[in-house]
Amino acid sequence: MTDKVPSTTVSPEAALELLSPTEVSQLVNQTDAELFKIFRRCALAVLNTGNNNDNTNEIMEQFKDFDIRFIRQARGIKLQLSNAPSSAFVDGKMIRGIREQLFSVLRDVVYITNEIRNSERFKLSTQTGITDAVFHILRNANIVRKGDFNPLVVCWGGHSISRDEYDFTKEVGYQLGLRDMNIITGCGPGAMKGPMKGATIGHAKQHVPNRRYIGITEP
Repeated sequence: MTDKVPSTTVSPEAALELLSPTEVSQLVNQTDAELFKIFRRCALAVLNTGNNNDNTNEIMEQFKDFDIRFIRQARGIKLQLSNAPSSAFVDGKMIRGIREQLFSVLRDVVYITNEIRNSERFKLSTQTGITDAVFHILRNANIVRKGDFNPLVVCWGGHSISRDEYDFTKEVGYQLGLRDMNIITGCGPGAMKGPMKGATIGHAKQHVPNRRYIGITEP
């Protein structure tokens, strides 16, 4: 089986209501080179989800012919992907969770570019300004929710760990999941993956509704 899908078109599950006509034009016409560069890099990271290799240079080299284009449609946009990692697909269709993450990244990159980076609203040279900007990013992504009483537990650690250490992180996540706690990690393999896996089983056993698995990382 090839490690790349030559060409495919992906649409969001629902309309991207957060994208204005101007933002759609910005993407389709690629008027912001930095935005496109960041999104391509983030999109490749999302599509590589589940693979053990998290070496950025190796992944970028392996998929140097990966390309992404934006196509305008009646309700927002869809993505034209070329030479995407085949691990993101099952029977020719993109895994739903990965598709959701892909468009979540698009939402975040557009928001950060237009409302933070290109705005004078936040003083990013100060601690207070950075904190305020991060809060707005999280609120826009619906991470900060009013009335959500289940604790969010941050699990942080290395990517390259032994099997015993990985099993321990998975057990930690399992115990947290049994106690109705939601998980935040920094994404990727190792200690970032184990707690998510364990919590999934714990939540399933407890039939926890509205369970949340949040990954926070930088481009």
